Amino acid sequence: MKNLYNLDDWAEDSYLRLGEILLEAGKINLVHISMVLDIQRFQKLPMGEILIAMKIITKQDLQQALLIQDNIKKRIKDA
Repeated sequence: MKNLYNLDDWAEDSYLRLGEILLEAGKINLVHISMVLDIQRFQKLPMGEILIAMKIITKQDLQQALLIQDNIKKRIKDA
């Protein structure tokens, strides 16, 4: 399991989706992903907003996961 709040834990990763980051950090599980995907069929909301509304993650968790995702994208772009 990787630490969501330690960017060095994510240094070797290529592009990851938000759900993959939160899953690897232990913040969500496959059941949560399935629930979000079911909700998204009817409500076109972002995964992070749904997880926060369900009180599964915090806003801070979402911001950190998005920061990790952005850092990974920048690192790949600069490579």
